Amino acid sequence: MRFNVLGPLQVVSDGAMLPMGGPKKRAVLGYLLVHANNVVATSQMIKVIWPQGAPSTARKMLQNTVSWIRGLLAERDLAPSCALLTHSPGYLLRVDESMVDLLRFERLARAGREALADGRRAEATRALREALDLWRGPALEDLTDTGITWPRLAALQEQRLTTLEDYLEAEIAAGRHHEHVAELDELVAAEPHRERACRLLMVALYRCGRQVDALRAYQRTRKALMDDLALEPTRELRELETRILAHDVSLRPVVEPELRLTLSGAAHVRPAPTVETVPDEVPAAGRAGGESVAAPPRPTASTGERKLVSILTTSFDLGHEVDPEDVDDLLADLAAAVRAEAELAGGTVVCCTGSAVQAVFGVPRTDEQDMLAAVRTALVVRDRFAAREDADPLPVTVRLSVNTEEILIKTHGAAPQVVSPAIDTCLRRVWSLPPDTVWICEATRRSGGADLIHDPVPYSTHTGPPLWHATGLRGDPPYPVDIARPPLVDRDHDLIILQEHLDLVVRRGRGRILTLVGEAGMGKSRLVLELARLIRRSPDRAKVLRTGTVHGLRTATADPLTALVASWAGLSHGCTPEEAEAKVTAAVSGLLGEGSAARSLTSGLLPLFAPGGRVRGGPDVGAVHAAVVDLLTGIAGELPVVLVVEDLHAADEDLLRFLGLLAGRVAAIPLLLISTARPQLVSRRVCSRASTTMTLDRLTDAAVRELWGSVLRREEEGDGAGLTPELFDRIGGNPMFAIEFARQRLHEPDGAPQGRLPARIYRVIAATLDRLEPEEKEVLKEATLVSGPIVPDTVAALGCRTVEVVRGCLDGLARRHLLVRELDGRGYTFAHPVIRDVAHAQLPKATRSGADRRAGALRAC
Repeated sequence: MRFNVLGPLQVVSDGAMLPMGGPKKRAVLGYLLVHANNVVATSQMIKVIWPQGAPSTARKMLQNTVSWIRGLLAERDLAPSCALLTHSPGYLLRVDESMVDLLRFERLARAGREALADGRRAEATRALREALDLWRGPALEDLTDTGITWPRLAALQEQRLTTLEDYLEAEIAAGRHHEHVAELDELVAAEPHRERACRLLMVALYRCGRQVDALRAYQRTRKALMDDLALEPTRELRELETRILAHDVSLRPVVEPELRLTLSGAAHVRPAPTVETVPDEVPAAGRAGGESVAAPPRPTASTGERKLVSILTTSFDLGHEVDPEDVDDLLADLAAAVRAEAELAGGTVVCCTGSAVQAVFGVPRTDEQDMLAAVRTALVVRDRFAAREDADPLPVTVRLSVNTEEILIKTHGAAPQVVSPAIDTCLRRVWSLPPDTVWICEATRRSGGADLIHDPVPYSTHTGPPLWHATGLRGDPPYPVDIARPPLVDRDHDLIILQEHLDLVVRRGRGRILTLVGEAGMGKSRLVLELARLIRRSPDRAKVLRTGTVHGLRTATADPLTALVASWAGLSHGCTPEEAEAKVTAAVSGLLGEGSAARSLTSGLLPLFAPGGRVRGGPDVGAVHAAVVDLLTGIAGELPVVLVVEDLHAADEDLLRFLGLLAGRVAAIPLLLISTARPQLVSRRVCSRASTTMTLDRLTDAAVRELWGSVLRREEEGDGAGLTPELFDRIGGNPMFAIEFARQRLHEPDGAPQGRLPARIYRVIAATLDRLEPEEKEVLKEATLVSGPIVPDTVAALGCRTVEVVRGCLDGLARRHLLVRELDGRGYTFAHPVIRDVAHAQLPKATRSGADRRAGALRAC
């Protein structure tokens, strides 16, 4: 059983919330919980439960409630971990720390603060973020809505804000200032007298290159202190203003390491240093009966990681008519154009020599859409140079290819290196390909699936395997989104629930919020797509809008709100600000007419299409958010709206702030807000009184067989040919896994070499692992070398870390649903076999062999 007070009061048993009765019962239980493990006087409880004056029967009513609470605990046989005792002069609720979210919050906040003071930033960030994620709203929010005001609740709010400041300080110290400017700006606006929050905002703004905004933040806080409290800012804050004015070098942001390229076999490139592994000797702490000693320090000279990436290769042919004196300038301009497009789509340029430019997608972090982003970039470059040929008499042809390959990322000191013969191979092959065409390898074609459009017949080359001519991506003009896909199995009930929510919105004219939660590949996006298909059959029923793009591609300047408005107004990709202004003006006029309301809304939306994109978290952020909400209100006035927000777990603070504003207005407009999220960050869901969370379950074995048979194009219902018990285990009831493994079998009926995972599954899991803290990720990879239960002592010995650090990492990985604690509580197992497969595949061979030797030594002890 768990008691949750950091938000509305909840008592959860076996995953279900128990009914709590009337407000007085909830108040008694809530007061005991916020004072858990402390004696509370009966007179004090009566005073806070009946602040306007207690009735004559108050003491009897309190005793009855205490008896009810004791009965609740006795029914679930919680003694001795939880008991309500009579203890003069009142009562004592004795409860284990693990059962109350408040007690867990206080422990985590304390641990994070201590780690921050000791300079252990990653550990501090992990603990503080976990502490903050326990909050679901103001403490005992359902009771405060009834007018209850307890000093303890105000103190808890102060604890939350202090912990938030601790977390933000750790993040800024780690160089992640860009990610938290909007959150800090919102915090300072809500708490104008908190000087520490102002100080953090000033530092973050200054490190983002916004010195003027940093000084304005100081002036706003100074004015609030003077106007409200007649106080000057503290000396620390005044000195920070002086340091910003003087451009103090100590305020500079952390410098990000540059990415370097190592071509395997290239004589002109300095060879990469060999991977250094930890000593083969097993620490005494890991030996049976050995004396406990501290683990040796981690090696810092060199580390490595294998990654599956997409390599975009471009090569230019200038012809013979270009003046030799113009070659350098022309090549520099062409390379700069390719670099700009690649970096805009999240790629990293690793080679720019002569007439060739190469970019890698998936470095330093894997994204689920890396392959699609690489292909889209290639298509954009192709179209851009085709348009250039029409306007420029100089003949320039471009050759492009996208290959999916495995590379090694090595870190020596501060500079990561890309090491792979594939870089050089792709460069040599592209010169022999026909120009002005995007060529993709077989692995890229398979990974793209139905989202990638290509010619049906491959192009045979003399220098390597066949390639395919890619012509577009599904959802980009002129290719429609609605195509034949594998059937939606075992999701009928879930689809009915979505339709029922829409029916309520249409019938009542009031909005609702629905969050679909599920692991990657569980079919959240597919379920929303099916709802959209049903709506298109009855276009007068509702209008579907979405943030982002069809494929969920993220670029360096991508703005979900810009994409939302652009889609509604009919803007094409790459249109100029002038074209955007004309189309948005016309669309708003068509919605609201030609009056002042239309002009005001148009002016509020146009910053979304400013040259270079708007500043997320900038000074006009509130006005832009309000304008988009007003637009949705206007659209919903004509027809109910279904607004889809994909990947809420990856949303930045700007989008979350907008959704918070929309949630406050949703009850007044016919709008169904559907967001999809992973379980790791379900706490970020958009909340209101009209919100619901729905979790998608794993498929049944029968559903997996049906899906498998449909992909293999078999007519017999539920044909599971080739579905071995091991493969069932790897699929684990995940629809996307079932589809991708079936496609792999379709193309490789004899089985993939060395049990290779389909590229799409690999990317999904690798992207999840890349979001972990570095030490957590290393511990997870080392855990793949353990046979049997994963216990902290063994992993610590393999990785030469302290047991305490490993235990903390394993706990964090379990909270992120990557590991599962065994029933006896002694160890962990991987939550899914595929997680282990991907984590193990990322270990370099040298690291595996060194760890294998230590594992053998451990087994011999």
